[in-house]
Amino acid sequence: MNKLTILRKVLDVIQGSQPVPDETINSNCSPVDSGVAILPDETADERVIADLCWNFAKALTERDFERLDGRAEYHFYTVDHLIELIRNNDEQSTIKLFNENKIKSKFEDCEFLSITFSADQEQVVVVYNVRTCVVSADDKYFKELNKKNKKKNRISGGTPFSTTYTLLVKKEKGTWKIDKFEASEENIKMGTNV
Repeated sequence: MNKLTILRKVLDVIQGSQPVPDETINSNCSPVDSGVAILPDETADERVIADLCWNFAKALTERDFERLDGRAEYHFYTVDHLIELIRNNDEQSTIKLFNENKIKSKFEDCEFLSITFSADQEQVVVVYNVRTCVVSADDKYFKELNKKNKKKNRISGGTPFSTTYTLLVKKEKGTWKIDKFEASEENIKMGTNV
């Protein structure tokens, strides 16, 4: 892909990727609605960042192959990260993965482990556990998921599991956005007490 094509796609994504209205994702509430304190003495920035991370996890994990938006989480990313995703055909890869494996998954909850600001207060590293449930999928998907999990615990349809997410969050034109995202496959834990 040439640079002009990538920039056009990024512009299309930015224009077309708007936050999902609350009523469409209301199966679980945001941290603000739940009254859950992220940190005992949280600041306004910590609350905004926690909400961003919560909503990102929900958009990323609350998916159904029958009505899939392969870029549901794109409005949470920095422009640089969007360029990288488009260059790597992320949207098509996501759609292909979900359609080929007939995946239906849902967001369950998340638990924040740390929110660490840089010295200049312009970047934050957020580490949190995200509990997800794959409601249904083809057997081959569960086999692959269990292979990545090194068979520590057997994941099957309807079994909640937790994955540790590490995000680099940056201020972009005064708004907190996700610049890097990593999900740890080694830390998948089973059950409701994750």
